[in-house]
Amino acid sequence: MPLQVRKESVFCLDFTRLQDNDFNPYDVTVPEIVYKKCASNRIAFAFDSEKAGLTFGAVQSDMESFAAGLLATGLQAGDRILIAGYNVSQVVVTALGAARAGLVFGLANPNFSSSDQLQHLLLAGNFKAVILFAPGKDVDAPHKLMLQIAPELTNSPKGKLSTESLPSLTHVILADEDHKHAGTWTLSEIYGKATKIKIEKLPDYKQWNPHKLAAIGFTLGSTGLPKAFGLSHYQLVNGARLAAMAIGIDDSTVLCCALPLFRLPVFALVAFTPFLLESKSVFSEPSPIPRNLFACIKKYQATTVLSNAAALRLGLRLFFTHKVLLPSVSTVILLGERVNAELLLSVDRVMPNASRIAVGMLLTEAGGIPILSDNTTNLVKYVGKPLDAYPIELIPVEKLTRKRADIGELRLHPLMNTKFMGQGPEFKEYSDFIDTGDVVIHTPEGNIEILCHKDDIIYDRHDNLVEHWRLEKAMAAYEGIKGIQVLQVCPGAPVVAVIVPRNFECVPEFIKNDLCQLCRNADVSLPDKVAVVDDFPRVNTKIQKFKLRQILNANLLTLY
Repeated sequence: MPLQVRKESVFCLDFTRLQDNDFNPYDVTVPEIVYKKCASNRIAFAFDSEKAGLTFGAVQSDMESFAAGLLATGLQAGDRILIAGYNVSQVVVTALGAARAGLVFGLANPNFSSSDQLQHLLLAGNFKAVILFAPGKDVDAPHKLMLQIAPELTNSPKGKLSTESLPSLTHVILADEDHKHAGTWTLSEIYGKATKIKIEKLPDYKQWNPHKLAAIGFTLGSTGLPKAFGLSHYQLVNGARLAAMAIGIDDSTVLCCALPLFRLPVFALVAFTPFLLESKSVFSEPSPIPRNLFACIKKYQATTVLSNAAALRLGLRLFFTHKVLLPSVSTVILLGERVNAELLLSVDRVMPNASRIAVGMLLTEAGGIPILSDNTTNLVKYVGKPLDAYPIELIPVEKLTRKRADIGELRLHPLMNTKFMGQGPEFKEYSDFIDTGDVVIHTPEGNIEILCHKDDIIYDRHDNLVEHWRLEKAMAAYEGIKGIQVLQVCPGAPVVAVIVPRNFECVPEFIKNDLCQLCRNADVSLPDKVAVVDDFPRVNTKIQKFKLRQILNANLLTLY
């Protein structure tokens, strides 16, 4: 067994990262890497739910047709286009097509809870065009959403939208082919505008500067409204190469992706590595929580799985029901959230040949995976070690120190020889640092432990720092609750433990007494108040603590 299990620690002794200190970056654009493999008839991508396999040549052909179609609608090189979709083939092709046309593409989750969310993203990236995929069975949902933002769409010629709510937006493209709406195109109509002559007249990508803006990624919105960050061709391509090198991807790799393509670092890794290394990327279904993940792994004999804890847990339920074994898997990479020992041991049982198991950190601002574990990393505590290409620094946090480790707010350098373009809509910060906002511990061995976000730091009424992550860990042991978050509205305000009980017939005062006793036993400070909620606000499984603060500040919670 590759996993070494100790008390509160799990190590994967066989996962040794390949060193990147001799890394030689490619000075190329996104279209250039596609054309390097365009003559190959090998399958580059497989989308199981669509029963579609795309060869390298087919990707090139579709990319060029879509690029020519976009330019034929009046869009120009340098314009920005937002693509909101799940894991479907056309998300890959349209993004590559936009890049081939010289446009800047952005990626977003299509499951908008309100039109305000979509409007915010379109403004944050200053997009001129948008492609909307339906997130569910209601194929008209994207059109209804757009009408809430821009009712002028129904009376606008295609490509001529003019609305005060979105001053830059002119082009609306709906991915659904069954319904046509005024003022909008379908994807097939864009493809239909391409001709051989228009394809031949596409911009000369070989003359482009690899350091120009190529793509826009969005943060999840777990600590506030999603922010837009810009990445260059150089940063995206070489960020993907670095991650692939550290993971060990090569031409024999079949990478099954259970993470959403709308996360830009995920897209770069799984969409670019086939062209960089002749690997194959496969997807079980569009949903960001794929239910058929394990069946897809078995069908395509995947060697590497890229997932998070939530998607993997869902798949593991099948194992315990149907006793499925997946011997083809040798590498499992878990990104985006903490994992526990039980999950890791279950992976070891389902995938008996998975000798290489790692965790890591996705960072939108870097467009890659700047932190990844190795065989010295406690997988249940740390997110890994920084890759050599992303040097880090820690900004001190007032009254927060450790004797045997560095502690502070994590900042890292963007990819070697580049600048951080910064936040949209301008993307002209050109900084030497990326401030992540995460408060972390950096151990002498080089591992990173994330404690909290800087906005979640608590100072009590005596101006003493409250290490609330320790409170949460101590109180999480209480069997009567499913979850706990400790927070305050502002420095000096009461420290409140917000809990999700297992039984809503509980008596909050009794729970508070029990939780306080757990804190005394763990020698940590006590919460001033306790509040009860049925669940925490979340985005992509991440708890939105800032929304809990807003609810608390609005006096919408009963305090005990």
